[in-house]
Amino acid sequence: MKRYLIPIIIILVMASGLAISCTPAVQTFNKYGISFEVSEELKLEEYTISIENQTFKKGTASYEEGAILSTEKNFMLLWLMTVPEFTHEEVRFSILSTPNIFESASGTFQAEIVGDLVTQQIAGFEVTFAEMQFTLPGWKASGITAVWYCQDSQRTMQVVLIHKQPEREMKRFIRSFSCASP
Repeated sequence: MKRYLIPIIIILVMASGLAISCTPAVQTFNKYGISFEVSEELKLEEYTISIENQTFKKGTASYEEGAILSTEKNFMLLWLMTVPEFTHEEVRFSILSTPNIFESASGTFQAEIVGDLVTQQIAGFEVTFAEMQFTLPGWKASGITAVWYCQDSQRTMQVVLIHKQPEREMKRFIRSFSCASP
């Protein structure tokens, strides 16, 4: 199961030219023992995922596995039951594989990790993250991907977002994040 986290995301996130704007208005997501705040400008949609089949589709997620995407495709949160928690090597693999998600058939859209992997304590979670750069001809955007483990619910979380200040936005997101067992 652990190695399937990134392949599931391959189809989930297709970045667009929209970046999350800095706005004080927020919405709260609170479902499946997961709670977080994001800009109210994001239109969030649930996706079901199947680890075994490496598929996803728009629909009701579950406590064990699921995803929340913005319709603008500039925010994605994926969760998955992982017992025991991801090893450091699996977290590293998950993050370093994230650019593969964004390979386009035409080869014009590209994503890459820029900089080193960083692990920090953020709001009580050990979070490993790396900044990303997304490009299309004539367009460039900053982003980030981060992975952390929720001990109480035994779920691994991964967020991918595009933002002008990706590390600041990722930290803000995680500070608003909580996860609990049912």
